[in-house]
Amino acid sequence: MSGASTVRTYLCLIVGLLVLAGCGSRRSSPDNPMSAGGLTPSIQDAEAGLVGVAPGFDIRRYKIIAVEVFPVTDPDMKDAGDKAFAAKMTSRFQLELVRRLNESGLFQQIVNTSQTQLKPTNAPALRLRGSITRLGRGSQVARYFAGLYGAGATRAQADMQLVDAASNRVVVVTADRRLASVGFLGGSDEEHLEESFDDIARDLAKFLVRLSKGEAPK
Repeated sequence: MSGASTVRTYLCLIVGLLVLAGCGSRRSSPDNPMSAGGLTPSIQDAEAGLVGVAPGFDIRRYKIIAVEVFPVTDPDMKDAGDKAFAAKMTSRFQLELVRRLNESGLFQQIVNTSQTQLKPTNAPALRLRGSITRLGRGSQVARYFAGLYGAGATRAQADMQLVDAASNRVVVVTADRRLASVGFLGGSDEEHLEESFDDIARDLAKFLVRLSKGEAPK
């Protein structure tokens, strides 16, 4: 086999593996990041996208966190089918946030507000709230033909706030946007978006772990 043929063979194998396994989502600059409680997500972080942290915030004080439902506010979600799809993604994202925060070991109790409400407590507690501001389904046909070049990508963005439950003070804001375009036969939009929201939840948890260690956004 010639050198050129060998290179082509390896490239085909690599591309095939990428298409079969997917490449995960990739971060993109957030669209119109949302401010809340006087905080604006403006500091670039390697994991959580754009972030803002209130002065003096110490996440180690908190052992309870309630994860709220994230409504979809993307104006392109218009008809009944869009709304049903948005509801599915909202539920999926909430479950991923609960799972990833549980895996982080930061909190003794994690409340999924779709199942139960945060009960009054003397212990310091946080609420994780926000909205899904982008939920673009892209084009599977475009992904199939040119997904490796970013064509037809799905778009997911979550703007999130951590809020002190007792005072309702916003202590952390983030804005994280992800694109995904590589998968088997272009990959379904649902699979790509689920993966993107899982990545957002995973990286938010990693960011909060770093904050618990006194590390600044980076």
